Amino acid sequence: MCVKCMQRHVLFLCLKFVNAYILEVLNKYISNIGIISFCQHILRYGKGDKGMVDIHNDILQFFPGKMRDEWKDKIQEIDKSKKNNWTLQEIRLRVNKRVVLIIDGAEYITDVIYSDKAMEDIFKYLCHDSIYAYEEERRQGYLTMPHGHRIGITGELVYVEGQGYIAKYIRYMNVRIAHQIKGAAFKIMRYVYDDNDQTLNTLIISPPGIGKTTLLRDTIRLMSDGFTDNISSSNANCRDINSKKTEQKQYRGINVGVIDERGEIAGAYHGSATLDCGLRTDIVTGGDKDKGVRILVRTFAPRVIAMDEIGGKRDADAIYYAGVSGCSILATAHGNSLEDIQKKPEFMELIQKECFQRIILLSKDDDGNRYIQIKDGKGNDICGRSLLQEY
Repeated sequence: MCVKCMQRHVLFLCLKFVNAYILEVLNKYISNIGIISFCQHILRYGKGDKGMVDIHNDILQFFPGKMRDEWKDKIQEIDKSKKNNWTLQEIRLRVNKRVVLIIDGAEYITDVIYSDKAMEDIFKYLCHDSIYAYEEERRQGYLTMPHGHRIGITGELVYVEGQGYIAKYIRYMNVRIAHQIKGAAFKIMRYVYDDNDQTLNTLIISPPGIGKTTLLRDTIRLMSDGFTDNISSSNANCRDINSKKTEQKQYRGINVGVIDERGEIAGAYHGSATLDCGLRTDIVTGGDKDKGVRILVRTFAPRVIAMDEIGGKRDADAIYYAGVSGCSILATAHGNSLEDIQKKPEFMELIQKECFQRIILLSKDDDGNRYIQIKDGKGNDICGRSLLQEY
């Protein structure tokens, strides 16, 4: 056999072996998430969980490869100015304007500017090069990404028969970075249970961007997994509401149902949670709260049903339905204060009827410190304003 023929034969055998190995690896994932989703996930987002993805990838993953070099240099500048200690919260893209990053609650104005064409390229990349497959997201005004990140999108709206208004030319985007902070809710947990260790209907109120979804997620996780509370470490700003005095108290894990309409709570992507919401948690992604409550009540027997950003009569009806079905409610709402919430018709009746036995107010000062204040269903203070934690 000639030398070239031998070389070709050896090369063929090597390729055959490599292809067989690749197929064997891929086949392990085909039955779970599909070859296409698997390949896209590896190529775009890496193979680790969110805990393994550093802050650099928090930025880079949203941009096509040709734009990443500019961002790598920008990240190095921020690293240097922030001494490698910073938390990215938002990336705001506006056509023909400088990109603004929200870092630790403050604006960081870059010199990066994107044209109409560049904005289209970014959006096409985020849609996996298939814009028309994302018509529902364009109608709703946001995309949900792996790890719970949400991208608000808008621009020129056009009316489509049977669908309503849909964003045709995307010229403005707001990337909201999801953060899982385990332990963020620990300080409030003892106050959302009664003396008999039964969960209380709880409403978390805060302005946008303060961290209510992060607090909600960790509350869900702790309820689901169970936790040990050190009673001796009571908050000096709180009145004692637990008559059972023990040095340590063990709360057992319970079934929690989550209605995650936008995929932000669990970081749901194609229905699978990418953020830790606990061992005993079942998650409904998409749909609305009324439908989600009915699914959970009828088939999953949750002790608690959690939902984000309630508002409107249909959400109030869903809460009533969950209540009469024997489930406790854990929810969040936009607002600056309890008085602010009570001015909204959809909340007035819920508050007046004391549907929520615990109301947690979340706020943030100019230095980025977050504070909580806990009230009972009548609006009386249980815990005065106190530092939650730095997260």
